Amino acid sequence: MHYKFFRYSISSKRGDIIAPDRHYDGFLKSIGPDMANEFAKYRNQKNAVLMYLRKFGSDFSGLVGKHSTEREVTNYDRVEDETSTKVVADDDYPHAPFVCMPRLGIIACVDGAILGADSAMARLHAILAHRTNQFFVIEAIRESQDLRKAVARFNLTEVSFEVNPVNPHTGPLGMELDEDRAKDHIRKIKGKVEAVESNPLVLEGGFLTQVQQLQKSGHAKVGYKGVMDNGVRISVSKPQNTRELGDEIKDVVHGEELDVKVEFPNLRMRYPFDQKHVTDVRTVARRLTDDEKE
Repeated sequence: MHYKFFRYSISSKRGDIIAPDRHYDGFLKSIGPDMANEFAKYRNQKNAVLMYLRKFGSDFSGLVGKHSTEREVTNYDRVEDETSTKVVADDDYPHAPFVCMPRLGIIACVDGAILGADSAMARLHAILAHRTNQFFVIEAIRESQDLRKAVARFNLTEVSFEVNPVNPHTGPLGMELDEDRAKDHIRKIKGKVEAVESNPLVLEGGFLTQVQQLQKSGHAKVGYKGVMDNGVRISVSKPQNTRELGDEIKDVVHGEELDVKVEFPNLRMRYPFDQKHVTDVRTVARRLTDDEKE
């Protein structure tokens, strides 16, 4: 089960921010069709629907879906060896489960094949606007590719990297690796380092620290895979371009960022979620945002 995490806010039609403790009420008023028995309009079709809310303290979960009033089926004529399409009635509700954490300002949505997370969140925006005149604004949580931050947050099991020639403004370990590259006329170094979950990768002065110093100076780019203590797997691909990072791990870095892929190991889990799963989702959200708010 793959999740995509978003920062979000909800505001009124006048632009006033809706307090976190009022978010659930707004969602609750938006369940199902409206008083005219119509769903919210999304991409010129009135089929966007919010269903099955379930509260867990300050957090809550639910389903965002679409009411499939009709669909196309393909018929095959064996005699003529031809196919044809036919529109048939369908009362199905393809959907995407989500976990909303108002006090963190984070919503996590299952990114599935039937209904992707981006589409589900766009539908949720349409639903809240239609039913409550509230504006639901989201921004995907993305990773700045700082290897120091990744090591601090997760148990890293794999780091892929690409090292380019450097100017002499990186750290001593980074310079050492670049000098070794130059001795053998190596233009670029590409590779991958791996570790086991019980003994994850660290930055304590070895080869990976050299790569990290080159990344910080803007001469290397990295991607990584890791795991959390609850078994959740995290992965971020290498960016297309290198860039310099701040001196401190907490420094804000501007530029290219990539989506964080979050995979929960229990692929058979079905909605409604239990308290443990919601707690696990919250743990990931806090780790991704370094947020201590409650």
